[in-house]
Amino acid sequence: MEASNILLKIQAGIKLLAEIEGYGAPIQDSDRFDGVLKFYRNRGEPLEFETLLQDPIPYITDVDGKPTIAWGAAKLHRSNVVFERDRSLARQADVLPGIYYSILGMRTMGYRHVAIPPHLFAHTMHKVYGIDRESVIKMEIFLLRIHPKTC
Repeated sequence: MEASNILLKIQAGIKLLAEIEGYGAPIQDSDRFDGVLKFYRNRGEPLEFETLLQDPIPYITDVDGKPTIAWGAAKLHRSNVVFERDRSLARQADVLPGIYYSILGMRTMGYRHVAIPPHLFAHTMHKVYGIDRESVIKMEIFLLRIHPKTC
């Protein structure tokens, strides 16, 4: 995993710590993907937060004397791991710049380990995750699949 063999440039300020290139065309803005993201504090401790790791489970209930399918509440777990399924890579309110720019240009079955500067992550999320506003956040990205574009 040699970081010096990058084919595409990562956003200024994001430090590439390790990379496995993967294969196929690189992910671009607005592409959909499946991946796993792992977050760490600067010294390597997991940066845990409430994350959804289990889908809701269906069951049958009675509504006005008629059997109806209902869904149990999804279980929240505290973890530093986020599973992204069929996620859009776009600069939106729910995709922080540090995450967006770290994934942009990756390839299927690629891996990146990055250090994200405060202005691209911690400045926005310090109140939510209880991290210092000036924290560098490390993230591992496993890009499992880039979904084909549909017309």
